[in-house]
Amino acid sequence: MRWLLIFPVAFLVPVLSSGQQKTITVDFATPLEQIKDLGGINGGPETSLTEPSSVAGYHSGGVTGVRIHDVAGLQYFEYAPTFWVNKKLNVNFNPALETSYKWITADQKIDSLIIWGFEPYFRIGINFDAARDVYSAAPVDPDGYHFSKFSELAKRTVLHFNQGWANGKTYGIKFWEIWNEPDGGFWKDSVNSPSSKPGDSVAFARMYKEVTDSMLKADPGILVGGPGVLSGSVVSKRKWLTTFLTECSKNNARLDFFSWHLYGALNPYAIAIQGDYIRGLLDGLGFQGTESHVSEHNIRLGSADANSAKPLINTPKHGAFTASSMISAQFGKIDKLLFYKGKSFMNLFKPDSLGLPSLTLSGQGFTAFTELSRFTPQRVKADSSEFIQSETSTMRDTTNLMILAGRSEDLNACYVLISNYNSKYKSCPVTIKNLPWTQPGKVELRITKMNAQGTVTESTQSVSPESVLSITVDEMQAPAFALCRFTYKTETGIGERNGEINSFYLNQNFPNPFNPTTKISFSLVDKGSITLKIYSVTGNELETLISGEFLPGQHEASFDGSKYSSGLYFYELVSGHSRQVRKMVLLK
Repeated sequence: MRWLLIFPVAFLVPVLSSGQQKTITVDFATPLEQIKDLGGINGGPETSLTEPSSVAGYHSGGVTGVRIHDVAGLQYFEYAPTFWVNKKLNVNFNPALETSYKWITADQKIDSLIIWGFEPYFRIGINFDAARDVYSAAPVDPDGYHFSKFSELAKRTVLHFNQGWANGKTYGIKFWEIWNEPDGGFWKDSVNSPSSKPGDSVAFARMYKEVTDSMLKADPGILVGGPGVLSGSVVSKRKWLTTFLTECSKNNARLDFFSWHLYGALNPYAIAIQGDYIRGLLDGLGFQGTESHVSEHNIRLGSADANSAKPLINTPKHGAFTASSMISAQFGKIDKLLFYKGKSFMNLFKPDSLGLPSLTLSGQGFTAFTELSRFTPQRVKADSSEFIQSETSTMRDTTNLMILAGRSEDLNACYVLISNYNSKYKSCPVTIKNLPWTQPGKVELRITKMNAQGTVTESTQSVSPESVLSITVDEMQAPAFALCRFTYKTETGIGERNGEINSFYLNQNFPNPFNPTTKISFSLVDKGSITLKIYSVTGNELETLISGEFLPGQHEASFDGSKYSSGLYFYELVSGHSRQVRKMVLLK
Protein backbone atom coordinates (compact mmCIF):
# COMPACT_ATOMS: atom_id res chain seq x y z
CA MET A 1 0.00 0.00 0.00
CA ARG A 2 1.33 3.46 -0.86
CA TRP A 3 0.57 6.36 1.44
CA LEU A 4 0.92 9.87 0.02
CA LEU A 5 0.40 13.04 2.01
CA ILE A 6 -1.79 15.50 0.11
CA PHE A 7 -1.81 19.00 1.53
CA PRO A 8 -4.90 21.09 2.23
CA VAL A 9 -7.47 22.41 -0.10
CA ALA A 10 -5.68 25.41 -1.53
CA PHE A 11 -3.74 23.70 -4.34
CA LEU A 12 -4.72 24.15 -8.00
CA VAL A 13 -6.56 21.49 -9.99
CA PRO A 14 -7.54 21.50 -13.65
CA VAL A 15 -10.89 23.08 -14.43
CA LEU A 16 -13.39 20.41 -15.44
CA SER A 17 -16.58 20.82 -17.40
CA SER A 18 -19.82 20.36 -15.49
CA GLY A 19 -20.40 17.13 -17.43
CA GLN A 20 -17.27 15.65 -15.86
CA GLN A 21 -18.19 16.67 -12.32
CA LYS A 22 -20.71 15.05 -10.04
CA THR A 23 -22.04 17.40 -7.36
CA ILE A 24 -22.92 15.62 -4.13
CA THR A 25 -24.92 17.03 -1.22
CA VAL A 26 -24.79 15.54 2.29
CA ASP A 27 -26.97 16.74 5.18
CA PHE A 28 -25.76 15.46 8.56
CA ALA A 29 -28.88 16.85 10.27
CA THR A 30 -31.22 14.50 8.36
CA PRO A 31 -30.96 10.98 9.82
CA LEU A 32 -32.28 7.95 7.95
CA GLU A 33 -32.03 4.24 8.86
CA GLN A 34 -29.16 2.51 10.65
CA ILE A 35 -26.32 1.30 8.44
CA LYS A 36 -26.18 -2.48 8.35
CA ASP A 37 -23.36 -4.74 9.47
CA LEU A 38 -22.36 -6.25 6.12
CA GLY A 39 -18.83 -7.26 7.11
CA GLY A 40 -19.23 -11.01 6.63
CA ILE A 41 -16.99 -13.44 4.77
CA ASN A 42 -16.69 -17.17 4.07
CA GLY A 43 -13.77 -19.17 5.43
CA GLY A 44 -12.06 -16.73 7.74
CA PRO A 45 -8.48 -16.51 9.03
CA GLU A 46 -6.32 -19.51 9.73
CA THR A 47 -7.18 -21.62 12.74
CA SER A 48 -5.00 -20.70 15.70
CA LEU A 49 -5.38 -20.07 19.41
CA THR A 50 -2.15 -18.08 19.30
CA GLU A 51 -3.11 -14.99 17.37
CA PRO A 52 -1.99 -15.36 13.74
CA SER A 53 -0.92 -12.25 11.88
CA SER A 54 -3.91 -12.62 9.57
CA VAL A 55 -6.31 -11.80 12.41
CA ALA A 56 -5.05 -8.23 12.50
CA GLY A 57 -5.87 -7.89 8.82
CA TYR A 58 -9.37 -9.26 9.26
CA HIS A 59 -10.00 -6.95 12.20
CA SER A 60 -8.60 -3.89 10.45
CA GLY A 61 -10.74 -4.80 7.44
CA GLY A 62 -13.87 -4.72 9.59
CA VAL A 63 -14.78 -8.40 9.29
CA THR A 64 -17.44 -9.23 11.88
CA GLY A 65 -18.84 -12.62 10.86
CA VAL A 66 -17.46 -15.81 9.29
CA ARG A 67 -19.55 -18.39 7.44
CA ILE A 68 -18.29 -21.92 8.10
CA HIS A 69 -18.19 -23.12 4.49
CA ASP A 70 -15.32 -24.67 2.53
CA VAL A 71 -13.50 -25.02 5.85
CA ALA A 72 -11.58 -28.22 6.55
CA GLY A 73 -12.97 -30.29 9.39
CA LEU A 74 -16.46 -28.75 9.42
CA GLN A 75 -18.29 -30.91 6.95
CA TYR A 76 -20.66 -33.04 9.00
CA PHE A 77 -19.05 -36.31 7.91
CA GLU A 78 -15.64 -35.02 9.02
CA TYR A 79 -16.61 -34.58 12.66
CA ALA A 80 -18.92 -37.64 12.42
CA PRO A 81 -16.50 -39.83 10.43
CA THR A 82 -18.50 -43.08 10.57
CA PHE A 83 -21.69 -41.51 9.16
CA TRP A 84 -20.60 -42.78 5.74
CA VAL A 85 -18.91 -46.11 4.91
CA ASN A 86 -17.72 -46.67 1.35
CA LYS A 87 -19.65 -43.59 0.24
CA LYS A 88 -22.92 -45.02 1.60
CA LEU A 89 -24.90 -44.20 4.69
CA ASN A 90 -23.78 -46.35 7.64
CA VAL A 91 -26.97 -47.87 9.03
CA ASN A 92 -25.10 -48.67 12.26
CA PHE A 93 -24.09 -45.05 12.88
CA ASN A 94 -25.52 -43.89 16.21
CA PRO A 95 -25.72 -40.06 16.27
CA ALA A 96 -26.63 -39.99 19.99
CA LEU A 97 -23.29 -41.44 21.14
CA GLU A 98 -20.43 -39.12 22.07
CA THR A 99 -18.00 -41.70 20.66
CA SER A 100 -19.51 -41.24 17.18
CA TYR A 101 -17.83 -37.83 16.88
CA LYS A 102 -14.33 -36.39 16.56
CA TRP A 103 -14.65 -32.69 17.36
CA ILE A 104 -11.02 -31.59 17.61
CA THR A 105 -10.64 -29.84 14.22
CA ALA A 106 -14.10 -28.28 14.31
CA ASP A 107 -13.52 -27.13 17.90
CA GLN A 108 -10.24 -25.49 16.98
CA LYS A 109 -11.81 -23.48 14.18
CA ILE A 110 -14.83 -22.32 16.19
CA ASP A 111 -12.65 -21.62 19.24
CA SER A 112 -10.33 -19.42 17.20
CA LEU A 113 -13.20 -17.47 15.65
CA ILE A 114 -14.83 -16.83 19.02
CA ILE A 115 -11.59 -15.95 20.78
CA TRP A 116 -10.54 -13.48 18.09
CA GLY A 117 -13.93 -11.80 17.99
CA PHE A 118 -15.74 -13.11 14.89
CA GLU A 119 -19.34 -14.32 14.93
CA PRO A 120 -19.65 -17.85 13.47
CA TYR A 121 -22.33 -18.42 10.82
CA PHE A 122 -22.53 -22.21 11.00
CA ARG A 123 -23.31 -23.96 7.72
CA ILE A 124 -24.23 -27.63 8.23
CA GLY A 125 -23.52 -29.55 5.04
CA ILE A 126 -20.70 -30.37 2.66
CA ASN A 127 -18.04 -28.47 0.73
CA PHE A 128 -17.79 -28.03 -3.02
CA ASP A 129 -15.12 -30.63 -3.73
CA ALA A 130 -16.80 -33.21 -1.53
CA ALA A 131 -20.13 -32.61 -3.22
CA ARG A 132 -18.75 -33.17 -6.70
CA ASP A 133 -16.25 -35.93 -6.06
CA VAL A 134 -17.34 -38.04 -3.12
CA TYR A 135 -20.65 -37.44 -1.39
CA SER A 136 -23.17 -36.37 -4.01
CA ALA A 137 -25.94 -38.41 -2.40
CA ALA A 138 -28.12 -36.68 0.17
CA PRO A 139 -27.94 -37.88 3.81
CA VAL A 140 -31.07 -40.07 3.68
CA ASP A 141 -31.84 -43.39 5.29
CA PRO A 142 -32.34 -46.37 2.97
CA ASP A 143 -36.13 -46.26 3.29
CA GLY A 144 -36.37 -42.95 1.43
CA TYR A 145 -37.54 -39.69 2.97
CA HIS A 146 -36.48 -40.38 6.51
CA PHE A 147 -33.73 -38.13 7.79
CA SER A 148 -33.58 -39.22 11.41
CA LYS A 149 -29.84 -39.87 11.59
CA PHE A 150 -28.86 -36.62 9.92
CA SER A 151 -31.36 -34.58 11.95
CA GLU A 152 -30.04 -36.10 15.18
CA LEU A 153 -26.48 -35.36 14.04
CA ALA A 154 -27.45 -31.72 13.42
CA LYS A 155 -29.08 -31.58 16.85
CA ARG A 156 -25.93 -32.94 18.48
CA THR A 157 -23.85 -30.34 16.64
CA VAL A 158 -25.95 -27.58 18.21
CA LEU A 159 -25.77 -29.27 21.61
CA HIS A 160 -21.99 -29.55 21.36
CA PHE A 161 -21.31 -25.92 20.47
CA ASN A 162 -24.10 -24.22 22.42
CA GLN A 163 -24.95 -26.51 25.34
CA GLY A 164 -21.62 -28.16 26.19
CA TRP A 165 -22.55 -31.70 25.11
CA ALA A 166 -19.66 -34.13 24.54
CA ASN A 167 -17.13 -31.93 26.34
CA GLY A 168 -18.30 -29.07 24.16
CA LYS A 169 -18.84 -25.34 24.34
CA THR A 170 -21.45 -22.83 25.43
CA TYR A 171 -20.87 -20.30 22.68
CA GLY A 172 -24.51 -19.52 21.90
CA ILE A 173 -23.90 -19.59 18.13
CA LYS A 174 -26.85 -17.74 16.66
CA PHE A 175 -27.05 -18.46 12.91
CA TRP A 176 -27.37 -22.05 11.61
CA GLU A 177 -27.61 -22.50 7.84
CA ILE A 178 -28.81 -25.83 6.47
CA TRP A 179 -26.87 -27.05 3.45
CA ASN A 180 -25.43 -25.15 0.52
CA GLU A 181 -26.67 -24.89 -3.10
CA PRO A 182 -29.02 -27.89 -2.99
CA ASP A 183 -30.33 -26.73 -6.38
CA GLY A 184 -26.92 -27.59 -7.86
CA GLY A 185 -24.36 -30.33 -7.29
CA PHE A 186 -24.70 -30.49 -3.51
CA TRP A 187 -27.96 -32.43 -3.28
CA LYS A 188 -29.31 -35.64 -4.79
CA ASP A 189 -32.44 -37.45 -3.67
CA SER A 190 -32.68 -41.04 -2.56
CA VAL A 191 -33.12 -43.54 -5.39
CA ASN A 192 -36.06 -44.92 -3.41
CA SER A 193 -37.89 -41.61 -3.27
CA PRO A 194 -40.96 -40.83 -5.45
CA SER A 195 -38.88 -38.25 -7.33
CA SER A 196 -35.21 -39.11 -7.76
CA LYS A 197 -34.38 -36.13 -9.94
CA PRO A 198 -31.23 -34.38 -8.60
CA GLY A 199 -31.99 -31.10 -6.88
CA ASP A 200 -35.62 -31.85 -6.06
CA SER A 201 -36.75 -29.05 -3.77
CA VAL A 202 -39.72 -31.00 -2.36
CA ALA A 203 -37.37 -33.64 -0.96
CA PHE A 204 -34.99 -31.02 0.31
CA ALA A 205 -37.78 -29.14 2.09
CA ARG A 206 -38.74 -32.32 3.91
CA MET A 207 -35.15 -32.80 5.05
CA TYR A 208 -34.95 -29.12 6.07
CA LYS A 209 -38.11 -29.42 8.18
CA GLU A 210 -36.97 -32.52 10.07
CA VAL A 211 -33.46 -31.22 10.66
CA THR A 212 -34.48 -27.76 11.89
CA ASP A 213 -37.16 -29.16 14.18
CA SER A 214 -34.50 -31.35 15.77
CA MET A 215 -32.00 -28.47 16.12
CA LEU A 216 -34.58 -26.20 17.72
CA LYS A 217 -35.29 -28.83 20.36
CA ALA A 218 -31.61 -28.64 21.28
CA ASP A 219 -31.62 -24.84 21.49
CA PRO A 220 -34.88 -22.93 20.89
CA GLY A 221 -32.98 -19.65 20.85
CA ILE A 222 -31.03 -20.27 17.64
CA LEU A 223 -31.96 -18.90 14.21
CA VAL A 224 -32.28 -21.53 11.47
CA GLY A 225 -32.38 -21.00 7.74
CA GLY A 226 -30.88 -21.78 4.39
CA PRO A 227 -30.27 -23.21 1.96
CA GLY A 228 -27.74 -20.97 0.14
CA VAL A 229 -29.36 -21.32 -3.29
CA LEU A 230 -27.46 -20.85 -6.53
CA SER A 231 -27.13 -17.47 -8.17
CA GLY A 232 -28.83 -18.87 -11.28
CA SER A 233 -31.89 -19.86 -9.29
CA VAL A 234 -32.17 -16.29 -8.01
CA VAL A 235 -31.55 -14.49 -11.29
CA SER A 236 -33.47 -16.67 -13.74
CA LYS A 237 -34.37 -20.28 -12.87
CA ARG A 238 -36.71 -19.49 -10.01
CA LYS A 239 -38.97 -22.55 -9.79
CA TRP A 240 -36.73 -24.28 -7.23
CA LEU A 241 -37.03 -21.34 -4.83
CA THR A 242 -40.79 -21.12 -5.10
CA THR A 243 -41.26 -24.86 -4.62
CA PHE A 244 -38.96 -24.97 -1.60
CA LEU A 245 -40.63 -22.02 0.11
CA THR A 246 -44.12 -23.36 -0.66
CA GLU A 247 -43.21 -26.71 0.87
CA CYS A 248 -41.75 -25.01 3.95
CA SER A 249 -44.98 -23.06 4.36
CA LYS A 250 -47.11 -26.17 3.86
CA ASN A 251 -45.07 -28.12 6.45
CA ASN A 252 -44.86 -25.24 8.96
CA ALA A 253 -41.08 -25.34 8.76
CA ARG A 254 -39.38 -22.51 10.61
CA LEU A 255 -37.34 -20.27 8.31
CA ASP A 256 -35.68 -17.48 10.25
CA PHE A 257 -33.55 -16.51 7.26
CA PHE A 258 -33.43 -17.40 3.58
CA SER A 259 -29.88 -17.50 2.19
CA TRP A 260 -28.91 -17.11 -1.45
CA HIS A 261 -25.88 -16.47 -3.64
CA LEU A 262 -25.04 -13.90 -6.30
CA TYR A 263 -22.20 -14.40 -8.78
CA GLY A 264 -21.41 -13.02 -12.21
CA ALA A 265 -23.00 -9.61 -11.69
CA LEU A 266 -21.40 -6.63 -13.41
CA ASN A 267 -23.90 -4.09 -12.15
CA PRO A 268 -23.05 -3.49 -8.46
CA TYR A 269 -26.69 -2.59 -7.85
CA ALA A 270 -27.66 -6.15 -8.82
CA ILE A 271 -27.51 -7.18 -5.17
CA ALA A 272 -30.30 -4.70 -4.35
CA ILE A 273 -32.29 -5.69 -7.46
CA GLN A 274 -32.22 -9.39 -6.58
CA GLY A 275 -32.64 -8.61 -2.88
CA ASP A 276 -35.89 -6.82 -3.70
CA TYR A 277 -37.05 -9.87 -5.68
CA ILE A 278 -36.25 -12.23 -2.80
CA ARG A 279 -37.99 -9.96 -0.31
CA GLY A 280 -41.10 -9.86 -2.48
CA LEU A 281 -41.05 -13.64 -2.90
CA LEU A 282 -40.74 -14.24 0.84
CA ASP A 283 -43.46 -11.75 1.71
CA GLY A 284 -45.80 -13.13 -0.94
CA LEU A 285 -45.47 -16.67 0.42
CA GLY A 286 -46.08 -15.71 4.04
CA PHE A 287 -42.48 -15.32 5.25
CA GLN A 288 -42.69 -11.64 6.18
CA GLY A 289 -40.51 -12.13 9.25
CA THR A 290 -37.80 -14.11 7.44
CA GLU A 291 -34.49 -12.30 6.90
CA SER A 292 -32.74 -12.23 3.52
CA HIS A 293 -29.07 -13.28 3.66
CA VAL A 294 -26.58 -13.22 0.79
CA SER A 295 -24.25 -15.94 2.03
CA GLU A 296 -21.91 -15.87 -1.00
CA HIS A 297 -21.11 -12.93 -3.28
CA ASN A 298 -18.56 -11.21 -5.48
CA ILE A 299 -15.73 -13.41 -6.75
CA ARG A 300 -16.50 -13.44 -10.48
CA LEU A 301 -17.35 -9.90 -11.53
CA GLY A 302 -19.12 -11.02 -14.69
CA SER A 303 -16.67 -13.73 -15.67
CA ALA A 304 -18.11 -17.00 -16.94
CA ASP A 305 -15.99 -19.25 -14.74
CA ALA A 306 -13.88 -19.17 -11.63
CA ASN A 307 -10.45 -19.47 -13.25
CA SER A 308 -10.92 -16.60 -15.69
CA ALA A 309 -12.22 -14.46 -12.83
CA LYS A 310 -9.00 -14.68 -10.82
CA PRO A 311 -7.16 -11.89 -12.71
CA LEU A 312 -10.05 -9.53 -11.82
CA ILE A 313 -9.37 -9.87 -8.11
CA ASN A 314 -7.21 -7.15 -6.58
CA THR A 315 -7.84 -4.67 -9.40
CA PRO A 316 -9.21 -1.12 -9.11
CA LYS A 317 -12.40 -2.27 -10.83
CA HIS A 318 -12.97 -4.99 -8.25
CA GLY A 319 -12.23 -2.62 -5.37
CA ALA A 320 -14.83 -0.11 -6.58
CA PHE A 321 -17.27 -2.92 -7.36
CA THR A 322 -16.98 -4.19 -3.80
CA ALA A 323 -17.62 -0.77 -2.26
CA SER A 324 -20.54 -0.05 -4.61
CA SER A 325 -22.08 -3.49 -3.99
CA MET A 326 -22.00 -2.97 -0.22
CA ILE A 327 -23.63 0.45 -0.52
CA SER A 328 -26.23 -1.15 -2.84
CA ALA A 329 -26.91 -3.85 -0.24
CA GLN A 330 -27.49 -1.07 2.29
CA PHE A 331 -30.02 0.51 -0.06
CA GLY A 332 -31.71 -2.82 -0.86
CA LYS A 333 -33.72 -5.28 1.20
CA ILE A 334 -30.71 -7.26 2.41
CA ASP A 335 -30.21 -8.22 6.06
CA LYS A 336 -26.80 -9.93 5.95
CA LEU A 337 -23.95 -10.16 3.44
CA LEU A 338 -21.05 -12.62 3.47
CA PHE A 339 -18.41 -12.43 0.74
CA TYR A 340 -16.85 -15.47 -0.85
CA LYS A 341 -14.30 -15.49 0.56
CA GLY A 342 -11.87 -13.94 3.01
CA LYS A 343 -8.72 -15.57 1.72
CA SER A 344 -7.48 -17.55 -1.30
CA PHE A 345 -9.81 -16.76 -4.21
CA MET A 346 -11.45 -13.63 -2.83
CA ASN A 347 -8.17 -12.59 -1.19
CA LEU A 348 -9.53 -9.57 0.66
CA PHE A 349 -6.44 -9.71 2.85
CA LYS A 350 -2.93 -10.96 2.15
CA PRO A 351 -1.11 -12.98 3.25
CA ASP A 352 -3.33 -15.14 5.42
CA SER A 353 -0.73 -16.89 7.55
CA LEU A 354 2.77 -15.44 7.42
CA GLY A 355 4.07 -11.92 7.66
CA LEU A 356 2.14 -8.71 8.16
CA PRO A 357 -1.31 -8.74 6.59
CA SER A 358 -2.26 -6.04 4.11
CA LEU A 359 -5.42 -5.14 2.28
CA THR A 360 -5.77 -5.94 -1.40
CA LEU A 361 -7.60 -3.43 -3.57
CA SER A 362 -10.69 -5.61 -3.13
CA GLY A 363 -10.11 -5.39 0.62
CA GLN A 364 -9.73 -1.62 0.41
CA GLY A 365 -13.23 -1.34 -1.08
CA PHE A 366 -14.61 -3.70 1.57
CA THR A 367 -12.93 -1.76 4.38
CA ALA A 368 -14.14 1.63 3.14
CA PHE A 369 -17.72 0.47 3.77
CA THR A 370 -17.09 -1.42 7.03
CA GLU A 371 -15.19 1.52 8.53
CA LEU A 372 -18.15 3.80 7.83
CA SER A 373 -20.65 1.25 9.17
CA ARG A 374 -18.63 0.67 12.36
CA PHE A 375 -17.81 4.24 13.30
CA THR A 376 -20.73 6.22 11.83
CA PRO A 377 -23.64 3.77 11.81
CA GLN A 378 -26.46 6.35 11.66
CA ARG A 379 -27.13 6.90 7.98
CA VAL A 380 -27.85 10.50 6.91
CA LYS A 381 -29.24 12.00 3.74
CA ALA A 382 -26.78 11.99 0.82
CA ASP A 383 -28.01 12.81 -2.68
CA SER A 384 -26.66 12.06 -6.16
CA SER A 385 -26.11 8.29 -6.39
CA GLU A 386 -26.52 7.08 -9.98
CA PHE A 387 -27.31 3.46 -10.79
CA ILE A 388 -29.37 1.26 -13.10
CA GLN A 389 -32.09 -0.66 -11.26
CA SER A 390 -33.79 -2.67 -14.01
CA GLU A 391 -33.62 -6.42 -13.56
CA THR A 392 -32.24 -6.86 -17.07
CA SER A 393 -29.16 -4.84 -16.06
CA THR A 394 -27.93 -7.40 -13.51
CA MET A 395 -25.22 -8.90 -15.73
CA ARG A 396 -24.33 -5.70 -17.61
CA ASP A 397 -21.44 -3.33 -16.93
CA THR A 398 -23.70 -0.36 -16.29
CA THR A 399 -23.44 3.17 -14.91
CA ASN A 400 -22.85 3.13 -11.19
CA LEU A 401 -21.79 5.84 -8.74
CA MET A 402 -22.84 5.28 -5.14
CA ILE A 403 -22.89 7.68 -2.18
CA LEU A 404 -23.31 6.71 1.48
CA ALA A 405 -22.93 8.97 4.52
CA GLY A 406 -23.24 8.40 8.25
CA ARG A 407 -22.63 9.95 11.64
CA SER A 408 -21.62 8.45 14.97
CA GLU A 409 -24.01 8.10 17.86
CA ASP A 410 -22.07 10.63 19.92
CA LEU A 411 -21.82 13.00 16.91
CA ASN A 412 -18.02 13.09 17.09
CA ALA A 413 -17.53 11.63 13.59
CA CYS A 414 -19.20 12.18 10.20
CA TYR A 415 -18.18 10.03 7.20
CA VAL A 416 -18.93 10.12 3.46
CA LEU A 417 -18.15 7.23 1.10
CA ILE A 418 -18.11 7.85 -2.68
CA SER A 419 -17.68 4.83 -4.98
CA ASN A 420 -17.37 5.49 -8.72
CA TYR A 421 -17.50 2.04 -10.32
CA ASN A 422 -18.52 3.16 -13.81
CA SER A 423 -19.48 6.71 -14.78
CA LYS A 424 -18.25 9.68 -16.83
CA TYR A 425 -17.34 11.76 -13.77
CA LYS A 426 -13.75 12.66 -12.91
CA SER A 427 -14.31 14.95 -9.93
CA CYS A 428 -16.85 15.17 -7.11
CA PRO A 429 -17.62 18.57 -5.53
CA VAL A 430 -19.28 17.82 -2.18
CA THR A 431 -21.57 20.21 -0.32
CA ILE A 432 -21.60 19.34 3.38
CA LYS A 433 -24.50 20.69 5.42
CA ASN A 434 -24.91 20.80 9.20
CA LEU A 435 -21.73 19.32 10.58
CA PRO A 436 -22.46 19.07 14.35
CA TRP A 437 -19.62 21.41 15.41
CA THR A 438 -19.13 25.17 15.46
CA GLN A 439 -15.64 25.99 16.73
CA PRO A 440 -13.17 26.75 13.89
CA GLY A 441 -9.83 25.02 13.49
CA LYS A 442 -10.71 21.79 15.26
CA VAL A 443 -12.34 19.76 12.51
CA GLU A 444 -10.07 17.30 10.70
CA LEU A 445 -10.86 15.94 7.25
CA ARG A 446 -9.03 12.74 6.38
CA ILE A 447 -9.57 11.16 2.96
CA THR A 448 -8.49 7.68 1.90
CA LYS A 449 -8.81 7.27 -1.86
CA MET A 450 -8.16 4.66 -4.54
CA ASN A 451 -7.79 5.99 -8.08
CA ALA A 452 -8.26 4.24 -11.42
CA GLN A 453 -4.62 3.16 -11.45
CA GLY A 454 -5.00 1.41 -8.09
CA THR A 455 -2.93 3.95 -6.16
CA VAL A 456 -4.19 4.33 -2.59
CA THR A 457 -3.48 7.70 -0.98
CA GLU A 458 -4.37 9.43 2.24
CA SER A 459 -4.65 13.17 2.89
CA THR A 460 -5.35 15.10 6.07
CA GLN A 461 -6.34 18.73 6.49
CA SER A 462 -8.11 21.05 8.91
CA VAL A 463 -11.42 22.56 7.79
CA SER A 464 -13.77 25.15 9.23
CA PRO A 465 -17.11 23.70 10.42
CA GLU A 466 -19.36 26.14 8.60
CA SER A 467 -23.10 25.50 8.28
CA VAL A 468 -22.45 24.79 4.60
CA LEU A 469 -18.99 23.47 3.75
CA SER A 470 -17.71 22.80 0.23
CA ILE A 471 -14.89 20.40 -0.62
CA THR A 472 -13.82 18.77 -3.87
CA VAL A 473 -12.70 15.15 -4.18
CA ASP A 474 -10.70 14.97 -7.39
CA GLU A 475 -8.95 12.15 -9.27
CA MET A 476 -12.21 10.17 -9.13
CA GLN A 477 -12.29 8.84 -12.69
CA ALA A 478 -13.79 5.32 -12.61
CA PRO A 479 -13.00 2.93 -11.11
CA ALA A 480 -12.28 4.81 -7.90
CA PHE A 481 -13.59 5.36 -4.39
CA ALA A 482 -12.96 7.79 -1.54
CA LEU A 483 -13.79 7.66 2.17
CA CYS A 484 -14.01 11.16 3.68
CA ARG A 485 -13.89 11.35 7.49
CA PHE A 486 -14.80 14.50 9.41
CA THR A 487 -13.83 14.32 13.09
CA TYR A 488 -13.63 16.87 15.87
CA LYS A 489 -10.31 17.14 17.68
CA THR A 490 -9.39 18.66 21.04
CA GLU A 491 -6.19 18.61 23.07
CA THR A 492 -7.64 16.05 25.47
CA GLY A 493 -8.99 13.80 22.71
CA ILE A 494 -12.52 14.20 24.08
CA GLY A 495 -14.77 15.54 21.33
CA GLU A 496 -16.88 18.68 21.39
CA ARG A 497 -19.93 19.53 19.30
CA ASN A 498 -21.89 22.77 19.16
CA GLY A 499 -20.23 23.95 22.38
CA GLU A 500 -21.11 20.75 24.28
CA ILE A 501 -18.32 18.63 25.76
CA ASN A 502 -18.79 14.86 25.85
CA SER A 503 -18.79 13.73 29.45
CA PHE A 504 -16.55 10.65 29.26
CA TYR A 505 -14.14 8.51 27.23
CA LEU A 506 -13.78 4.72 27.55
CA ASN A 507 -10.30 3.27 27.02
CA GLN A 508 -9.35 -0.15 25.67
CA ASN A 509 -8.83 -2.65 28.46
CA PHE A 510 -5.28 -3.75 29.31
CA PRO A 511 -3.96 -6.34 28.89
CA ASN A 512 -6.01 -7.61 25.96
CA PRO A 513 -6.24 -10.57 25.45
CA PHE A 514 -6.15 -11.32 29.19
CA ASN A 515 -6.19 -14.28 31.60
CA PRO A 516 -7.98 -14.04 33.93
CA THR A 517 -7.94 -10.34 34.97
CA THR A 518 -7.78 -7.04 33.10
CA LYS A 519 -8.06 -3.31 33.85
CA ILE A 520 -10.71 -1.05 32.30
CA SER A 521 -10.13 2.71 32.56
CA PHE A 522 -12.21 5.72 31.59
CA SER A 523 -12.01 9.50 31.90
CA LEU A 524 -14.69 11.98 33.00
CA VAL A 525 -14.84 15.68 32.20
CA ASP A 526 -17.49 16.50 34.81
CA LYS A 527 -18.97 14.79 37.82
CA GLY A 528 -21.54 12.27 36.67
CA SER A 529 -23.43 9.05 37.21
CA ILE A 530 -21.61 6.14 35.55
CA THR A 531 -22.46 2.46 34.96
CA LEU A 532 -19.90 -0.04 33.64
CA LYS A 533 -21.24 -3.48 32.62
CA ILE A 534 -19.86 -6.66 31.07
CA TYR A 535 -21.72 -8.57 28.33
CA SER A 536 -21.23 -11.93 26.61
CA VAL A 537 -20.72 -12.17 22.85
CA THR A 538 -24.43 -12.99 22.52
CA GLY A 539 -25.44 -9.81 24.38
CA ASN A 540 -26.30 -11.31 27.76
CA GLU A 541 -25.44 -9.08 30.72
CA LEU A 542 -22.91 -10.79 32.98
CA GLU A 543 -21.78 -8.27 35.59
CA THR A 544 -22.04 -4.65 36.69
CA LEU A 545 -18.51 -3.61 37.59
CA ILE A 546 -19.30 -0.12 38.85
CA SER A 547 -22.37 2.05 39.30
CA GLY A 548 -22.64 5.45 40.95
CA GLU A 549 -21.42 9.06 41.03
CA PHE A 550 -17.82 9.77 40.03
CA LEU A 551 -15.70 12.93 40.09
CA PRO A 552 -13.89 14.33 37.03
CA GLY A 553 -10.62 12.63 36.03
CA GLN A 554 -9.27 9.15 35.30
CA HIS A 555 -10.88 6.09 36.86
CA GLU A 556 -10.17 2.36 36.68
CA ALA A 557 -12.01 -0.89 37.34
CA SER A 558 -10.85 -4.52 37.34
CA PHE A 559 -12.60 -7.44 35.67
CA ASP A 560 -11.93 -11.01 36.78
CA GLY A 561 -12.88 -13.59 34.15
CA SER A 562 -11.99 -16.67 36.21
CA LYS A 563 -15.51 -18.07 36.10
CA TYR A 564 -16.00 -17.47 32.38
CA SER A 565 -14.83 -19.43 29.35
CA SER A 566 -12.41 -18.16 26.71
CA GLY A 567 -13.97 -15.91 24.12
CA LEU A 568 -15.06 -12.44 23.11
CA TYR A 569 -16.76 -10.13 25.63
CA PHE A 570 -18.05 -6.57 25.53
CA TYR A 571 -17.87 -3.83 28.16
CA GLU A 572 -20.19 -0.83 28.12
CA LEU A 573 -19.92 2.54 29.86
CA VAL A 574 -23.17 4.51 30.22
CA SER A 575 -23.67 8.08 31.40
CA GLY A 576 -27.07 9.66 30.96
CA HIS A 577 -28.16 9.10 27.34
CA SER A 578 -24.62 8.40 26.10
CA ARG A 579 -22.83 5.07 25.91
CA GLN A 580 -19.56 3.63 24.66
CA VAL A 581 -18.82 -0.05 24.00
CA ARG A 582 -15.52 -1.90 23.44
CA LYS A 583 -14.47 -5.52 22.90
CA MET A 584 -12.09 -7.62 24.96
CA VAL A 585 -10.83 -11.21 24.63
CA LEU A 586 -10.45 -13.70 27.49
CA LEU A 587 -7.88 -16.36 26.55
CA LYS A 588 -7.24 -19.23 28.95
